[in-house]
Amino acid sequence: MDTKDTSTQFAEYFRILFRGRWIIVLSFLAVVAATTFMTYRMRPAYVATATVLILDQDIMEMAMLNAERYPVRKSRNLNEIELLRSRRIAEDVLRSLANSPYRSELEIMREVSSKGTPITFDDRVELLRSNTSVSNLKDTDILKVSMTAHTAFESSFLANAIAEEYYRYKLRTARGEVSEIRQFLEQQLEVVREQLSQSENLERAYKESRGVSSLDDEARYMVEQSAQIHALYNQAETDLNAELRRMDYLKRQLAETKGSMVEDITNVTSPLIESLQQEIAQKQTRLASLIASPGPGMDLTIKGLESEIETIKGKLIEEVRKVAGSTSSMDPLRTSQSLFDDILKAEVEIKALTARAEALRDVIDNIDYELEQLPEKTLVLARLTRDRKLNENLYLLLNEKFEDARITEAGKSAGVEIVDTAKPPDSPVQPRKKLNILFGMLFGLALGVGITLLLDFLDDTIKTPEDLEKMGLVPLGTIPVVHTEEIVRRLKKQGKSFTEADLAKVEAKMITRFSPKSPVSEAYRSFRTNIQFSDIDNPKRVILMTSSATKEGKSTTCVNLAITLAQMGSRVLLIDSDLRRPNLHNFFQMDKTYGLTNVLIGSLTFDDVIKKTEVENLDLITAGDIPPNPSEMVASERMKDFLKEARDRYDFVLLDSPPVIAVTDAAILTTRVDATILVVSSGLTGKSEIKRAINLIKNVQSNVLGVVLNALDIKKIYGSYYYYFHYYQYYYYYGSEPGKGKKKKRKHAEKPVESDYSEVT
Repeated sequence: MDTKDTSTQFAEYFRILFRGRWIIVLSFLAVVAATTFMTYRMRPAYVATATVLILDQDIMEMAMLNAERYPVRKSRNLNEIELLRSRRIAEDVLRSLANSPYRSELEIMREVSSKGTPITFDDRVELLRSNTSVSNLKDTDILKVSMTAHTAFESSFLANAIAEEYYRYKLRTARGEVSEIRQFLEQQLEVVREQLSQSENLERAYKESRGVSSLDDEARYMVEQSAQIHALYNQAETDLNAELRRMDYLKRQLAETKGSMVEDITNVTSPLIESLQQEIAQKQTRLASLIASPGPGMDLTIKGLESEIETIKGKLIEEVRKVAGSTSSMDPLRTSQSLFDDILKAEVEIKALTARAEALRDVIDNIDYELEQLPEKTLVLARLTRDRKLNENLYLLLNEKFEDARITEAGKSAGVEIVDTAKPPDSPVQPRKKLNILFGMLFGLALGVGITLLLDFLDDTIKTPEDLEKMGLVPLGTIPVVHTEEIVRRLKKQGKSFTEADLAKVEAKMITRFSPKSPVSEAYRSFRTNIQFSDIDNPKRVILMTSSATKEGKSTTCVNLAITLAQMGSRVLLIDSDLRRPNLHNFFQMDKTYGLTNVLIGSLTFDDVIKKTEVENLDLITAGDIPPNPSEMVASERMKDFLKEARDRYDFVLLDSPPVIAVTDAAILTTRVDATILVVSSGLTGKSEIKRAINLIKNVQSNVLGVVLNALDIKKIYGSYYYYFHYYQYYYYYGSEPGKGKKKKRKHAEKPVESDYSEVT
């Protein structure tokens, strides 16, 4: 049962799609044409990719320290991806492209857009960022930098430009701390070099002017001691200034993550921290005193004191880290651990150097006081000699530190490596012509099917006998559509000569009269048979033909049914009971001036209004003059008596009535007849109209014997093969003359138009 239902549903969907085949075809062609047009009008898009490797640690430091690689952290790679897509990198790239020799070949560097509007620097930045994509290869530290552009050259050129600018930025960042110190030392070195030159010139000029060559032993000892202490002081000041520059750089770096942390770290305090700071200051003071008053065994004492100071520094760093870590606002895990440690070390070093410089300053003041006690002549030379030695020692010190800084800076790496540069792609990634057209075909087909199903869902009309069965109605017959224009055209093409009467028959669609062997005539005979066998025990002899609305073919159906009944030898009376818009007289080219209304008003008798037709056994009673009160007339007792007399004199009585929804005449007549048949036009009558018509008939205690589906376009709904197989094949097999069936069938296959009336439909 389920298989049968599934098959029925599939057949129903197939019929729906077949009816909407032209919608599907047009949608398919329209979408495919539009897709093809847009695809070939699209500008090609090329994608070039450069790969960048993120190194875990500075290569030079790893080689020197023999350090192990840290595990890959996903958050770090995500940060690098955002950096590559950042506005800063994009701006640096565009600034570098401004001086590129390929600027004229790059579309992104155009001054005016295709619409004629000027392109600003910010517009270029946003365009570059939107065309840049960065991805991380799974389980690796490799980033793929892809650039989309309208030319292969530009896509690869920009991808490489972004990778190179990213490398330079990382290199500047890695060397930034050391570069700050190197630049400071370089500046100080120039100042000290000039001071040294001046001090040498002044000493030489004084000696020449005074005629002295050197100091005495006491003065020379004091000068050397003063120069030594000044050199230590200058070294402490230089280191202090370098650490301050380094701290400024670290503050700028940390400000990008959490600016308040620097102040929190530098303001960290506790009783133990204050105690350690005081202890460092005391030992620095003692160290300065020992250096100022050297003696036997002092070197070991000085080294031991310096070792103690370093130990206290380590304790101070650990204590500051503990206190900072206990404060939620300074959680080191929220920022870089190495940056956090660098700031702690720099702060401790600054405090230690500050204490050392202050201690040495006190020693210098004492030595300078003793130096001031020398005779004036000796004092001047001593000062000049001290200044020369001081500048000389300071220059050597700065030069040494400057070279160390240069070496350290050169050893710093960017922490990234460009593995593969981007190459111009051979073919564009967009448009994908074949894929787009394929998608267009699928979408066009789906759109057509969707529109067809939607229209069918919104369409409330009855189209097939199956629709009637779904409504619980009994389909007594299915009448194919008759194309009168096609019939006339074919007859004229065959050279047939026919009279005006023949033309009237064709136009009146009296197909059972002029083409009794046609498939349509056979459909009427099938309709006749179904009526006869609808109730064998209680034959239906007086039959009313009605419809829900006009233009549904009830008069045509009534006439052709009457002809088929007469053709089997029954006496048939055809009555035009539509007293508002009578039509049956037109089928037989008769006058309607006297008829049913004359009998009902008593002006004529039954026999007076009977009109013989050219069809044997078929009589006609026309409507007569149109009365002002049709409903009252059909509801009169005379109408009842009239139908009784007709029943007694004829085998079948067929009444053609007005639409049941429009007027009450048809509903009244249903109570006077044996059976009521509702004519439904395929594709025209709605389900709601049929339900309303049936309800109106039931309201007067009458019933509908069945429904005849008229004007069914079999070719349109089922296809030409179905039309041939179920109609023409029957005709050629059963309706042709003996011995000519095969010939006619073969002839039909070659040309579906034959040479008589019966073959034109």
